[in-house]
Amino acid sequence: MLNGVQPSPNTFADIVQLTSHADLAFGNLEIPLTNSRTRTLRKSAAELQRKDQFILKADPRHARFLSGSGIGAVSLANNHAMDYGFAGLSEMTALLDHYKIAHAGAGPNATSAMKAAIVSVRGGKKIALLSVMAFQSTAALRKTTPATLTSPGVGVLNLYGTVDTKARNKLARWIKSARQNADFVVVGIHWGIERKNLPTPYQVSLGRALVDAGADVVWGNHPHVLQGAEMYKGNLIMYSMGNLVSSLPSQNGFFKLTIQEDGTQKPEFSPAQVRGGRVLMLRAKQKAAAFATMKGLCRLLLARYPSSVSLPAL
Repeated sequence: MLNGVQPSPNTFADIVQLTSHADLAFGNLEIPLTNSRTRTLRKSAAELQRKDQFILKADPRHARFLSGSGIGAVSLANNHAMDYGFAGLSEMTALLDHYKIAHAGAGPNATSAMKAAIVSVRGGKKIALLSVMAFQSTAALRKTTPATLTSPGVGVLNLYGTVDTKARNKLARWIKSARQNADFVVVGIHWGIERKNLPTPYQVSLGRALVDAGADVVWGNHPHVLQGAEMYKGNLIMYSMGNLVSSLPSQNGFFKLTIQEDGTQKPEFSPAQVRGGRVLMLRAKQKAAAFATMKGLCRLLLARYPSSVSLPAL
């Protein structure tokens, strides 16, 4: 959430200690990096006045410092990527391409927006990032400017609020298309309700359905706060990781995911916080309370939505 944050080499500096050891690090780039002044017309003046909707952008100079953060791939399918139209999106993706940051989830048409970004990592392995908007309401999805076959926008997964057999088949085809060119598939998904620490039943049904359809990891964003995570059939589902950075203080965190030779996933949670427009890793004295909070969120999730799941080892 780079709106209201001044471009600075300090913004992401503290996380390099974590990202520098990763084959690939991911972030959700929520706010378009653009100088465009042409705002979306899909968010009405009345909605903006009531603060039901927001139109946001951030300084394009952030791209330089994002490139030094160790984040190598970003999801763009979110409810602000098209706040300044295709001009704003194009300016941002050109910057990402210049700094060699892979991106998925938005583009000149639906085919492009729904296509995976493929990143090669050590050992010759390839990781696919799929990125999609998945609000439960069709009306809410329309506000985000969904891409169509002939017009630009964000990738949208509109299942009309039901994860039924038809929806599961659609998910399987989508993930299979990414799997054909990759060894590992991460689905970055924008969903849920802002400021709620417990995911909705729709999030949980969809998250688990994505794993059933072939996703290796489901990585959720949008609520702006931490939600619990789970291991479903041995695969990590993160329902919300909070704000990576913003102008307001908050708690967040990272999952470092190690993939064993046999495909077993070993997640490790690292708590962090946002302060002064910077993301900061927590030091030893601060970690105990943060771990306790995340464990509580995971237990709440498991208690509310029991299934063939387990808690990640925090």
